[in-house]
Amino acid sequence: MLSDKDIIKLIKRKKLLIKPLPKNIHGAHANLRLSNILLKYKNDKGDLKDNSSFDFDKFLIKKSGYELKPSEFVLGSTLEKVSMPDDFFGFIETKGNIARAGIQAHNSDGHIDPGFSGNITLEIKNNSNRSIIIYPNIEFVQLYIFKLSSKSITTYNGKYQNQKGPTVYKKD
Repeated sequence: MLSDKDIIKLIKRKKLLIKPLPKNIHGAHANLRLSNILLKYKNDKGDLKDNSSFDFDKFLIKKSGYELKPSEFVLGSTLEKVSMPDDFFGFIETKGNIARAGIQAHNSDGHIDPGFSGNITLEIKNNSNRSIIIYPNIEFVQLYIFKLSSKSITTYNGKYQNQKGPTVYKKD
């Protein structure tokens, strides 16, 4: 896992791209912010064989915030676009203070594959028993970078490559 010093070196060498550049890179991570776009599924039932069952509403988080109700699930994304080098792997975790409020930023999908480029979709859930107001541009997740033992033969070029903002479920 890279230290802040090495993350900054990668960014300065333009090997790791994070735009806009995070304000806080320290310890062993870069803090990434929540964008102002949220997606919420419309249907009460989703079918993994049917993309249309994942129809959604798109809305902007106002400056006054969005009230995330108990057990509510929405898709958001990082404000920052991340482009991962072919010989590195990224992982995001919910920032500690956000987690302590009862919010989960990813649903066991916190990895960023070698070669991935785009905004990182966040699977946001309120695990609390009370509503929590979330705001755009707040530091929401921490990005950790790991050096692979060698350059990846196969880099990410899947259906979520170059995504802009949050992206809903897409069957293979």
